[in-house]
Amino acid sequence: MKKHKERITKASNKTARNSLAKSEAAIKRTIISVICVFIIALLVVPPILVHLITSGHVDYGVIENHPLQNMYSPSDFGLTAKEMMLTTEDGYNVWASEVYTENPKAVIIYLSGIQQPSVTYYYGHAKWMRDNGYASFLLEVRGHGKSDGDMVCLGYEEVSDVKAVVDYIKQQKYYADVPIVIQGVSMGGSIAINAFGQIEDISGLIAASAYSGFEDVVADTMRSYRIPGFVRAIERPLIQLSLRFTFGDKVNELVPIKQVQNIGGRPALFIASVRDEQVSSENMTRLLAAAPEHCISWLRDEETAGHFIMLNYDFENIALDTEYCKRVLSFLENEVLK
Repeated sequence: MKKHKERITKASNKTARNSLAKSEAAIKRTIISVICVFIIALLVVPPILVHLITSGHVDYGVIENHPLQNMYSPSDFGLTAKEMMLTTEDGYNVWASEVYTENPKAVIIYLSGIQQPSVTYYYGHAKWMRDNGYASFLLEVRGHGKSDGDMVCLGYEEVSDVKAVVDYIKQQKYYADVPIVIQGVSMGGSIAINAFGQIEDISGLIAASAYSGFEDVVADTMRSYRIPGFVRAIERPLIQLSLRFTFGDKVNELVPIKQVQNIGGRPALFIASVRDEQVSSENMTRLLAAAPEHCISWLRDEETAGHFIMLNYDFENIALDTEYCKRVLSFLENEVLK
């Protein structure tokens, strides 16, 4: 009887050990599977992200109830404009609209962001500029609105679009000796920095909510979602690799954090918002650290001033934002025209 009980006990212990071994093996398989899925996700997410952001043409006015999806015309602001298609050095036709005023103090080229709003929102700026003695060009960069292209290029290709406008301006006798200033917001701000760094004929820069590099925006966004630092450190070079696969060697040089080093002695105004949830104000901090010391900055902290800087994003009534207007005009008159 005793031996029988011992055999039962041994059998039970063996069964328990086998069960424990199976459980441990299952846990190990689960851990390995999770690690594999994690590694695959780290490798797959960057190219997918770059593809989703860059692929396709950006059209406006086609998404109902979407903010900042309107398309404006010059007449909406009581303006007369000359709309045109300009051909870039690499063969793209890009849409631009010129709002002229007699004897302009300077001419401003306006650029918008990755998606919304259309650059036609800047007809409000053009009216305000005209009333203050400045001419304007609204440029819809490739892949947007009426311009050619089926890709959003994040600042790596659009310098050619800006150059097409600058070349046009330089060919017009009525702009002889008139300073050219470029102003952009979000991706448009980064394009403006890259163009300023590459085109010596541009006299002044206003970069609002510009990112120091696209991979910086991704890393900042990941941090805002509390993704661990080691994951961000892994993803950064993978994002850059995906960008290089899409845009080639330009990814190494045509980035704002490097192009600000080409500013030289020309005036530049950097603007950011504490409330910006798309491009953190740290991007401006990084840009200023790399830029010449004479560059001017403005960090805005009003409750209703976010990514697009102006109060309540009121593109139609820009003159109501007196602080914004004061800062921009002061920069133009005291830095660009001095």
